[in-house]
Amino acid sequence: MDISTRHLKAFLALAEKKNFTRAAEAAHLSQPAFSMLIRSLEQSLGVRLFDRGTRRVELTVEGGTFARSAARLLTEFDSALAEMRDYTALRTGRVAIAALPSIAAWRLPPVIARFRARYPQLELVLRDVTADDCLDLLRRGQVDFALTAALPSTEFEAEPAWPDCFFVVCPPDHPLAGRQAVHSTDLLEYPLVQQDRYSSIRQQVDAVMFPQRLKTAMEVSTMATAAGLVASGVGIAIVPAVAMFHFQHAQVVKIPLSDPAFQRHICIMRQRGRHDSIAAAAFLAMLNDD
Repeated sequence: MDISTRHLKAFLALAEKKNFTRAAEAAHLSQPAFSMLIRSLEQSLGVRLFDRGTRRVELTVEGGTFARSAARLLTEFDSALAEMRDYTALRTGRVAIAALPSIAAWRLPPVIARFRARYPQLELVLRDVTADDCLDLLRRGQVDFALTAALPSTEFEAEPAWPDCFFVVCPPDHPLAGRQAVHSTDLLEYPLVQQDRYSSIRQQVDAVMFPQRLKTAMEVSTMATAAGLVASGVGIAIVPAVAMFHFQHAQVVKIPLSDPAFQRHICIMRQRGRHDSIAAAAFLAMLNDD
């Protein structure tokens, strides 16, 4: 027979009250049902736990040893239940997110502010990194999910979060500035300020343009740097909609890229088969409501 918490609570009640009638009352059981619990516990353990006298019940030596273990087990069990109640009530927990820098700077800040205001006791970790690093952190189990451009993978599951399109950004006096739309072939003759090869933007641009190659005026790591260089006339840039906020204060013009290949989805990436924690699910629900 398996020993349950009912057995342990009945045992400890009898150890404290030293009387079957009073212990049964404390356990809210009839005396026959209480006595059966104690007897079945002793049978399961194969040892006598109590010496039964006419007026008092006393623990045996073995019963005293078991009492210390039983009390510790019940304390740990109650603590585990309380901890799970805190998790389900979002009074404790942790959410770790990896996100492309543009997503981390543009889409997440207001959501993070609301989430922290609603759940102040939850720990929230944000890693703003490249697409490759997003997936590496996910692979190593260091984040709950990643917000990045979708990539074909048998290792991860991708849930589309929102669509993203691309623009050409150039100074107002550039030859392309008056266009209503630009095709990728229009870019071949102009020097570009490009993101480094680890960024999701560069990977998409290279994939769309292959086997042709664009002229690179400069290669940079951040969109803020690209915005300054474009505004100064160093080159034009290919920029996704999610990163256009970097160019709001620059003297530039944005023109849609007409190629269907310059479309993508920003996705919630997870390890395949892994379910969201309660805290992570609460964050994603808030993100989807944004």
